[in-house]
Amino acid sequence: MGAASSSADARKKKDDGYEPPQVRERARLQPAQSSVLTDPDVAAFDPTADKYDYLIVFATERRRRRRRRVEDVEADLEADAAAADDDDGDGETMSWADVELAWFQAIPGEEEKKAAGAALLKRDWEARFGKVDDPRRGEPKAEVLALAREHVVDLLSRRSGLQLKLSLPSDGARRVYCQLRAPISLLERTADARDYKFKFRDEVDPGAAFWRRSSGIDRITGRPIYDEILEEQTLYERDKAAETLDALYKAGRIGPTDMAVFPDSEPTKKHWSRRVHTLERIVDRVPCANPYPAYAPFDDAPKERHLYEEYPSVRGRTLFLPKDRLYLTKVIVDEVFDFGVLREQGLIESFIALHDANYGETPTTDWLQKRWVYFWNAEADRAGAPYLSHYAMLRGRRCPCYLRPWAQPLAEIRSYYGEKVALYFAWLSFYGYYLMLPACFCLAAQLYVSAEGINDEARGIHYDQYAVAAFLVCWSAYYKECWDIESQYCAVKWGTRNFEEDEVDRPQFVGDEAQPRRISPITNQNETYYPPARRARTQALSCVLILAAIIVLNIIILGIFNAEYVLEYKLNGTVFYALGESMSLVQAVLIQIMSYFYGMAVVVLNDAENYRTQTSYENAMIIKKFAFEIFNNFSALAITAFFKNSLFECTDGNCLSDLEELLWSIMGTRYALNFVAAFSAPIKRAVAYVMPAAAAEANDSDGSDDEEADADGPPAEAPRFEAELQLDEFEGMFDDYAEIVLQMGLVALFTLGWYLVPLLAAGEILLQIRVDAHKMTSQAQRPNPMPAESVGSWGVLMESMGFLAVFMNAGIVVFTTDSLGAYSLLQRWIVFFVLEQVLLALKVAVHAAIDDEPTELGELKRRQTHVVNRHKNVFFDDDDGGAGDGGAGDRAVAVDADALSVAALRADRMSRPAMKRLEYLRRKLLLCDKEVRDLRAQHRRATAAERYREDLGVSYSREHPDLALGLVNLRVEGAGGPRSPPR
Repeated sequence: MGAASSSADARKKKDDGYEPPQVRERARLQPAQSSVLTDPDVAAFDPTADKYDYLIVFATERRRRRRRRVEDVEADLEADAAAADDDDGDGETMSWADVELAWFQAIPGEEEKKAAGAALLKRDWEARFGKVDDPRRGEPKAEVLALAREHVVDLLSRRSGLQLKLSLPSDGARRVYCQLRAPISLLERTADARDYKFKFRDEVDPGAAFWRRSSGIDRITGRPIYDEILEEQTLYERDKAAETLDALYKAGRIGPTDMAVFPDSEPTKKHWSRRVHTLERIVDRVPCANPYPAYAPFDDAPKERHLYEEYPSVRGRTLFLPKDRLYLTKVIVDEVFDFGVLREQGLIESFIALHDANYGETPTTDWLQKRWVYFWNAEADRAGAPYLSHYAMLRGRRCPCYLRPWAQPLAEIRSYYGEKVALYFAWLSFYGYYLMLPACFCLAAQLYVSAEGINDEARGIHYDQYAVAAFLVCWSAYYKECWDIESQYCAVKWGTRNFEEDEVDRPQFVGDEAQPRRISPITNQNETYYPPARRARTQALSCVLILAAIIVLNIIILGIFNAEYVLEYKLNGTVFYALGESMSLVQAVLIQIMSYFYGMAVVVLNDAENYRTQTSYENAMIIKKFAFEIFNNFSALAITAFFKNSLFECTDGNCLSDLEELLWSIMGTRYALNFVAAFSAPIKRAVAYVMPAAAAEANDSDGSDDEEADADGPPAEAPRFEAELQLDEFEGMFDDYAEIVLQMGLVALFTLGWYLVPLLAAGEILLQIRVDAHKMTSQAQRPNPMPAESVGSWGVLMESMGFLAVFMNAGIVVFTTDSLGAYSLLQRWIVFFVLEQVLLALKVAVHAAIDDEPTELGELKRRQTHVVNRHKNVFFDDDDGGAGDGGAGDRAVAVDADALSVAALRADRMSRPAMKRLEYLRRKLLLCDKEVRDLRAQHRRATAAERYREDLGVSYSREHPDLALGLVNLRVEGAGGPRSPPR
């Protein structure tokens, strides 16, 4: 009988490991056995790794000296005395007024908090330097930096709850290192306070395939019998639920926080039954096929702990991916100090996130280099996919070989760098993948033209030109719509939907000199103030300077065209003609040179406008950057296409060939710069080998000019993180976004000049992906992980490139080519307007044909909302008259809104307004229930440190049992003395 039962169970088991609920129930209570790690990433974890997440580098004015010889001690003392005399005379100083202003800006929060922080610093200042009689009196900078370091370390250790570790450099440099990390309990409290979203376990909602498992057809209704849905709807009595949870705990399948029914938060059968069924699925490890699990704000309540996914780490299994841990640690630090301000004011040297934070875990930079930079070395199931919604992103799925050049391990990139950086690389590979459409189409057009021997400059209609123009316009619209959809998939999969970043003041934001602070009309608190009228004047000046830069740029471009004309047509000789032919390369190099110098100038202009928030700063930077870069990148091409033949002269009267030559030069220059970036490290080593003196000077640029060449005793062992200080500072993705958007402009606007532009652009993107990955993993310091929902304003710029493509392609077909040479100028303009309207109609049609939110995506969003409501917000949408605890009495005393069965309370002939009103009241009750739970939690936290004595009516401290807490009210009934009778 047992053998027959076992064989039957085996037949029920599916290929994916699925077993029916009855079979799982028998195996569920077996004692948990230790499993052998099969995941190489988890097995590679080093539990002994001692690592920290952030590093503060404090600068000191005196270089730490290594051990010296005995005979050199006297010389050292004399040198120190001379240095002290210099400090007392011409040495660098800092005043209390400057430090107080920096401190005031660095402390976040309201006026009272800032003033209290400045008062604490002033107390330490006066203890070291004496009473502040003159705020402008300078004190030795070395002493001020030491005071700032001690004060920062003291506040971080006492107020933030962070774990700190101080150390000194191994080479005796003028620095003090302070490593930071947050305990897991502190991270969880911070996540709870900020409603930080974490991913649900896959077993909470295993996917549609799991819920649709059917064991047969119902004979009466003829519908499938969905076993898992019926199992989920099974309601347990309280005793049965408690017994089940206790059995699972004794079997070692669940933790102690899950082993009981919570009367306060689980008042009905539905509440505790839902949690029991979820825990059973987690214990059973049911097969999951849900690529988009739900995300929900974290709540530290024990009854919800089982909902959230846990990840292996050197500290054990935690809720935090590396990017979560670093982000929340940065939030904790920012509540104490804004280290960006302290760095701007020179009170600290740097504050960086560490690559070393992932030491002993996965992914690390070595892991990413193997599977991201050198993608051909990656395993097929670890290489990732060209975009996030691709099936190869699912765990265990293999990326096809033909897609490997575009594939990236986006999940690991997000885990390591955060959503903001991961979105850039997701966008980059998505763009490169979709760029293959115009690359293949235009390559086919080029092959067709070459095979047929078609001369694009011959008069007559060239259908290939019209086809390419129409395709480019449609592709730009199609790509933009597809990316908008893909970015929504990214937000759904990464849990960043409706994310709103808390904007804080930029460290560089300063107040007006005349009125640096004012009373805010919103909060009635003092705030740093900069008059909008003054910023408007600076913006007007910036506009004038940018316009002047554009005019100068175009004068230079016209000058190069004039030089080309003179060299090719006015001066005789092969040398002059060759120089004239090289002017296209000069134009391409000019684009990069002007972009470099203007990039530095635009930062100065944008800084002068003094924006309060980073978003405002970046938006203004984008406007300034592209107001110039559009002219910088496209003016020479537009002049060649439309004005060169009339102002100067095209080669053999064929401006299309000149346009092709200029495009070739531009694309070649872009490739050359990418190759230089890819091999920058070997180039630096070669320069150091050829010019060792220059390399030594660069290495000593930190100002350590002391004579420290003492060789007695080996140097201290360098900590792992110390090498990260030599890496380049991460400067954001602004320039990378700008380069790719401008490249899209080249493809969409000027491909008619050379059909191979999309193919070369696709190759450049493949190179750009790996070059940027190499920079991120081996050349740049780790960026602060930041959540992000979309690419922001860059999407608008992509749309603008598609809009300009309509007019540029129509103009090239009509005016640049000679296909309409037999037509008059007026007729050409008429054809231009007709063609432009046709292309615009095609663009609008493509936008209209693609739904902004496909049905599948909309269902995913609604499903995630439903899962969160069901498991976290105690919302049930399957209420019926008999689904409650039983009687009306239960509903009357229930605290939770779900104890009310809306269907049971509806009258047979209830009007629609009354039904809406009832639903509204039910949801209000649900919100009230949540507020009650929050207040209870606050009360528990508030009273955790005290014990109430009913006999005395006073609370006593648990830590100090003899210390009474609270207030004592006294009323004087009378007063008397020795010489007067009492009254």
